[in-house]
Amino acid sequence: MTRPVQFASRLCAPEGPVAGPDGWILNVCSFTRDEAWPTRGGDICATHVGTPGTTERLFNTSGDGVGGIPAALAFGPDGALYVTDEGHRAILRVGPDGSRSRWVDTFGGEPLNGPNDLCFDADGSCFFTDPWGSSLENTVGAVYGRAATGDMHRIDSGMGFPNGIVLRGERLYVAETLRSCVWVYDVTGPGEAADRRLFCRQPPVPDVPVYGPDGMAFDSEGNLLVTHFGSGFVFVYDPEGVEVDRIGCGGTSPTNVCFGGPDHATLFITVDDTGEMVAVNWGVRGQRLNFCPSAVSGTHPFAAMMAGGEALN
Repeated sequence: MTRPVQFASRLCAPEGPVAGPDGWILNVCSFTRDEAWPTRGGDICATHVGTPGTTERLFNTSGDGVGGIPAALAFGPDGALYVTDEGHRAILRVGPDGSRSRWVDTFGGEPLNGPNDLCFDADGSCFFTDPWGSSLENTVGAVYGRAATGDMHRIDSGMGFPNGIVLRGERLYVAETLRSCVWVYDVTGPGEAADRRLFCRQPPVPDVPVYGPDGMAFDSEGNLLVTHFGSGFVFVYDPEGVEVDRIGCGGTSPTNVCFGGPDHATLFITVDDTGEMVAVNWGVRGQRLNFCPSAVSGTHPFAAMMAGGEALN
């Protein structure tokens, strides 16, 4: 493993990196942090592995009188890009032609809090966290599943900011930031999971007001890499939940991780306080996400949008 190197910079509140088609790494910018920077809250950006430091703006999620607060990205079974957006209190679907729609925004007739992270299983079911507005005093955070048929299921509730969410096999992993826990559930059906139990608990960070697990990714050996917001590290846990390594990221507030690059063994880390995305040669291939564009033979539907972004630097 090598030391982290800067991959992209001047990203306002970067989050939610994901591997795109043809060597692009996408990320969101949740909030405008520095007016002197070219990025703004709501931006969906992309940087190519062949040209680190050169970033494009693909689009901005603000619109219809709502300021976008995107938090995570995932490509779906239809080739579209899905964006959790806490400003819109919805998961947005962005088609390859740039068209946008509200894909999920209610459960049981009530609006969502504001989705944060999401993942798809191989059958097209989507699992996502819904934390916006939750705290330890107001535990309204929840976890949901949406089956490919459109049926919605509430998997868990009463949580203090459920955050990162990932799948491996028939298990679903959810980070609950304010309780410093990563939980694991058994997937029991399309969009359904049950039997929550503790996978790991992260240590406190003295004198830091907010800390805990954020975004996550698996490598191909079954190790779970968990960003620890507030500590400056990505923690690495073996399949049994035992800490085996820590990766410094150059800032205090890593927010999420993904794998990409030519051999899918480069770890990309978004860092909120420095406004960067850094890259680490992990040495082990990452677990490919379902519907990952880099695993698609031929031209991915989103490839044309990647080529048409607005250059920022």
